[in-house]
Amino acid sequence: MTRIGPIPEPWRYALLGGLLALPGTAYLYWQSGTELSVGPVLLGGVVAGYLYRGTERRRVGVRTGLIGGLPALWMLADALAVVPGVGGPAWFRVAAGGMGVLAMLLFTLLAFALAAVAGVVGAAVGDWLSEKTGRRRSSPADG
Repeated sequence: MTRIGPIPEPWRYALLGGLLALPGTAYLYWQSGTELSVGPVLLGGVVAGYLYRGTERRRVGVRTGLIGGLPALWMLADALAVVPGVGGPAWFRVAAGGMGVLAMLLFTLLAFALAAVAGVVGAAVGDWLSEKTGRRRSSPADG
């Protein structure tokens, strides 16, 4: 049996920010039924960026965005549920179904990319806030 070590520090803050954003993102999608809001992801990125003191702020922001953007998979499932309902001749149903699946997969990737960007922007704002409020970042020389 292998033992898994402690969670690395960048992942700890990314999980914190992403798990803070996840319920808000899911709730806002549930309310609208059609729109995936990345506002909660931005807020989760701010929290993660404010608390994280290392040099991998962008990675923390991307990870926060990917975790907080997981409701994009819910949106994908909702969209793919419509594909079997396409009518018409068999060749048209196959072509429309294939194009629909491809379009939804690409759209989901775009939604995750947007969530990752929101996480990075939030982490940058959080980092800036930590400097402005006097919360000192550890420098590599302090090691």
